[in-house]
Order: sequence, then structure tokens, then C-alpha cells
Amino acid sequence: MFSSKGKGIILLMVSVILVLAGNRVTAAGIPETTTIQHVYLNDEFVGSVTDETEIENIVADKVEEAQEDYPDFTFDKETQLKFVPEEVFDEDVKEDQAVKGIQDQLNVKAEAYEIDIDNQAVAYVASKEDAEDVLEKITLLYVNEEEYAEYESGKKESEKDADSLKEPGSRILDIEFSLPVTFKETMVYPDEIKSVDKTLSMIEEGKEETTIYEAKEEEDLEAIATSHDMDLDQLLELNPGQGEDKGVKEGERLYVTQRTPYVNVMVEREVLKEERIPFEKEVKEDDELPKGELITEQMGNEGILAFTYNVSETNGKKISESIVKKEVTEEAKTEITRKGTKVIPSQGSGTYSWPADGGYISSKQGQRWGKLHKGIDIARPATRTIKAADHGIIETAGNSGGYGNKITINHNNGYKTVYAHLDSIDVIAGQKIEKGMKIGMMGSTGHSTGVHLHFEIYKNGSLVNPLNYISQ
Repeated sequence: MFSSKGKGIILLMVSVILVLAGNRVTAAGIPETTTIQHVYLNDEFVGSVTDETEIENIVADKVEEAQEDYPDFTFDKETQLKFVPEEVFDEDVKEDQAVKGIQDQLNVKAEAYEIDIDNQAVAYVASKEDAEDVLEKITLLYVNEEEYAEYESGKKESEKDADSLKEPGSRILDIEFSLPVTFKETMVYPDEIKSVDKTLSMIEEGKEETTIYEAKEEEDLEAIATSHDMDLDQLLELNPGQGEDKGVKEGERLYVTQRTPYVNVMVEREVLKEERIPFEKEVKEDDELPKGELITEQMGNEGILAFTYNVSETNGKKISESIVKKEVTEEAKTEITRKGTKVIPSQGSGTYSWPADGGYISSKQGQRWGKLHKGIDIARPATRTIKAADHGIIETAGNSGGYGNKITINHNNGYKTVYAHLDSIDVIAGQKIEKGMKIGMMGSTGHSTGVHLHFEIYKNGSLVNPLNYISQ
């Protein structure tokens, strides 16, 4: 009979013999193990194999097919697939399960850049350059390329930030997105990767969100749907308690959809505007100058008032504007004129009075009866008194053929006046006369068809129209 201790030794020996009988052992009697590979696809267990070569060949073939379909993308066969080795005694591995799983489930991914807005993935593009291009083009939706290039150049030259605008115009001080916009490397299925233009269009179009709308007076469901780019069925689907034939009351709240930007582009600008300051006019009387003579002593110039604004814009629309500086950059210069007040009896003032005592113009200057009528005719006066139109010296006084009795006054300022067909003359040549002084009586001497005054004006020897110098 064996003791209990002896029985234990015998059982242990039997167990060892059985283990060694079920596994291969080395010459030294140590059990032999086999290395197998556990296959994981996107971190999900697919199966196990003793040789990963077949799996790798399947992946390589799928990558090659994808590369043919998407030649511009970069594919990485190692990113999705993972082999985890394990040493085991039992090598009974169902490799077909792993091979079929990879064959059925593997869709290779391509390298891409993920564009995140407020830490949410919005789009995938093929490269970092494409991601940067998208961000730049979002900005260029609301600023032109020239001012954007100037802004980017200014960021590289820090000293330029201190400069202010010197000429009217504007410049960008800052550009920001309303939400954090970042991008990072990732791996995605190739059909998820979009071109720069498609990504830009998607971001520009915005995302559809549900919001609450309060109906206005006399507004129906059809009008509300149309104003939100919806059809009536969509509106009713969002508002199940609202029937198509049911009216809508003012102030009633309805769910509607509207597109909102994924992100807003906020621009700060500096704007310089100028306003003209009108100049004042000052007239100084000068008793040393003949009466009526004007001399410009100082030309007048407008001044300039400059306003510097800070303007805030969101998606190209002005949100606020504030004046940060206002200064006169050029003072207005007063126009100063000297006006003569000295009366010189023998020199005209340059202004002419009506030479008769009332009356009307019976004939104007111009062609008449086939020849030039050099002056104006004044007829039917209150009295027949003829008066000097301005100060001067009598140059001629007497009969002059067709003019009849005629007086010529030299005003000693480049002007002369002629008075013809007088009945009588009350002045003599060389006599100084003053404006308004009687020089004769109206008549019909010479080639005249009736009692009237023929009146002419000459400037520097050339005939001018009296109606440009006198008025009744």
C-alpha cells in the first residue's frame, strides 16, 4: 500500500508524461512552441495566421488597385493592418478566417489632411498645400487678392505695423476666423478626399441648421417655406402639428432650416478719408486804387481735414466703424482781394450805367438790313437827356456823317463808349466828365429813322456787345 505522499508523486509523474506526449519536445525534454500572428484591421481582430505573407500580398494588391483608381493619392499599406505575435504550444490556426476577413473587409486608406473647424472635422484634402489653399481662398471670398497680399507682406515686416495711411484709402490691419481653424495629417478612404474648389464650395455654402421662426402678419406657410429655401413638405415635416390647410397666426413659432456659415471671416481695416475745407474770402478796400479795380493779393486754397477710421467687417459686411483720429493736414488759405475806392474823374470805374433817361432797346447789336449794326438803339425815354455811362475824358464831340451828332468818351481803362444821333451836344473834346453827367440831348441826326440814342462800347479797340456791360 502506498502512502498519501507516494500517491501524489505518482500522479505528478503521470501528468508530466501526458503533457510531453501531447506536445513536441526538444532533445532536452522541453516543450517546443510556435509563433503565430494575430491580425488586426483598424484595431479590430480579424483572425490569426502562422505566416503573414498571404495577408500582406492581399493588402499590396488592394493598394495597387486603389493607386490605379486614385493616382494622385498616397496609400500606406501598413497603417490599417497590424500583426501581433504570440508564442503558443498549439499551432492549430484557422488561417482561412483571417484571409477571408482581410479580403472582405479591407478598404485601403489614403494619406490626407483633415480640416477642422472648432475642433470638428469638416473636410479632407489631399495635401497640406491644399489645406492652406482652402483657408486662403475662404479669406479671398471677402478681401481682394491685392490687399490680401499687402497684408501678408506687412505681417513679415513688423515695422510696417506702426505706419499709418498717408493717402486716402484703406488697408487690412487683421484677419481672423470666428472659430479655430486647423488641419492635421490623417488617413481616410479616398472617396472622402475632395478637391480645393469642392471643399471651398461646401464651406461657402454653409451647414444646414434647424432654427425657430416667428410668423409675421398675413404670412402663410408657403411664403415662410419659400423665404427659407424650403418646400412646403419639408416645412410640414419639421412641424408635424401644422396642417397644410391650417392657417398660421402672427407670432406663431415654427421650425425652419437655414444655412449658416461653418466659419466667419472677420476683417479689421484702417480707412483714411479726406474732406475739403472751403477757404474764406476777404475784400480789403484800397483808396489808392481806382474805384472798381480789383487786385488779388493772395490766392485762396481749400484745406484738408483727414479722418482715420477703424472698420470691422464680418464676411464682407460692415459691422462697426469708429473714428480714431481727426486732423487738419492742410490749412485753408484765405483769398484776399484789394478793391479800389479812389474816384478818378478821368478814369472809368469799369462798370457802366444806362446812358438814357429810361426808354427801351428798339434794336440790338447784329446784322440789320444787310450790314452790321454796331451798337444798341434806345428809344422812347422819359426825357431826352443823354448821360455818360462812366467816368472819362471826351475824346470827340461833333458831327460825324451817318452818326449825326456823336460823342466818344475815352474811359482811360481800355474802354470807350460812343453816343450817336444826338440832337445837341453839351460837352467839348478834352473835357473830364463823371459817370451820370449830362453830355447831350437825344435826337435823330445823321442816318436815323426816328428819335433814339445809338450806343456802342469798345474794349481795347474791339467792338463788344453793350448788353454784356449794361442793364436797364
